[in-house]
Amino acid sequence: MPKLSENAKRRESTSLRDNEVHRIYSEIVKELGELSPVVSKGYIYDRIRDKTRLSIRTISFIINHTKPVDKI
Repeated sequence: MPKLSENAKRRESTSLRDNEVHRIYSEIVKELGELSPVVSKGYIYDRIRDKTRLSIRTISFIINHTKPVDKI
């Protein structure tokens, strides 16, 4: 089953939002370094929520079911 980001019917604004969430997620994981596997997903999702005002459910969906899109 293809990831949602491979679906051509996604809105451009949705793809931009998804890319931003993936970028913030990568930034936080990089910042945590070796501790990232030990830190709970809830902590990481809370930090993303603070920056984006998205719900935890939406953040979780984006992280787990989409891939960042290079060209939009």
